[in-house]
Amino acid sequence: TRKESSAASDVYKRQLLKHLVMKKKNLLGAYLVLSLLASCQQKENLQHMGDELKLSLQASVYAPSNGSRVVTDESGVTTFSEGDELGFFMPEESEPVKWTLTEGQWISASPLSWKDKVNKFTYCAYYPFSTESTTRDNIPMPDLSLQNGTLAGIGEFDFLTARCEASYEETDNGTVSFTGESSFRHAYSFISITIKKDLSEENVLISQASFQGENLFSRSTYHFAESEAEDGISYLESSEVHALTLNFEEPATVTEESGYTLFLLCNPQSLVEDSGFSISYQRDGVSYTASTNKLGKQFEAGKYYQFVLRLTKEELKVEGCEVSDWVSEKLPEIAIEEIPS
Repeated sequence: TRKESSAASDVYKRQLLKHLVMKKKNLLGAYLVLSLLASCQQKENLQHMGDELKLSLQASVYAPSNGSRVVTDESGVTTFSEGDELGFFMPEESEPVKWTLTEGQWISASPLSWKDKVNKFTYCAYYPFSTESTTRDNIPMPDLSLQNGTLAGIGEFDFLTARCEASYEETDNGTVSFTGESSFRHAYSFISITIKKDLSEENVLISQASFQGENLFSRSTYHFAESEAEDGISYLESSEVHALTLNFEEPATVTEESGYTLFLLCNPQSLVEDSGFSISYQRDGVSYTASTNKLGKQFEAGKYYQFVLRLTKEELKVEGCEVSDWVSEKLPEIAIEEIPS
């Protein structure tokens, strides 16, 4: 009886072992199939990702009507030139990346990449790039007190900013677009003051001109905050400048038809007291001074203020004031290559 029981036990063990071996083979086969499928899928995904690695960035300067520095003409149109440099902040990064306009293309100083293709990210940028120590919350701005009053010099002191929120999936093939409402905008106010003489036969030569207003020309820094509403300018207390005074080595001639025009930039301000403008000049060889305090209190960022003053024997009389948007033209596209982490 024990022998029969032992034989049956052996048969059961052989059947169980055979079943386990077959099960193991089936599991191994399934594992190999799954591994092969996963490998193919991974290869396909990597190939698909490779097609999407290139990312372009389009940028323009805001236009409601829709040297190596920006150039502004008398109509207020701004363009960019070969060699211009701008600073670009990647999401949550404190240090900027420099971009240089080279042969019509913006070239970055270091490679950049998307963090992922699903979430929205905020990109911030500014012009011009500065070699001074710069962080997202402390961006040096040009020193407005050094202006010379010429149109050609405006580009040396212009400052523009932009921010754009986008996810990779929302973009056109990964293009982050600083266009439309996300375009670059002027941080300063643009002012032109045209002085005309009263009598055509007069010989009028201007030796000095001064524009006054609290903090209009103070040294400033710009900061990008958590939201666009919190972005803005901060004045350096140690560098407050309330007047821009221009002394002409060679007196400026006020012509009969066009007069003489000064161009300058100022910090955006809502003044408590009216801004003032004064000149020292000679009329037919005799020295005089004249002034006015009727140029207003409000100077908004991105606005172009055009004043026309008539120089009489008694005063500087405001003949006209036109306020418009500081119109600008489109920048070339900026191209970024995404480097996978």
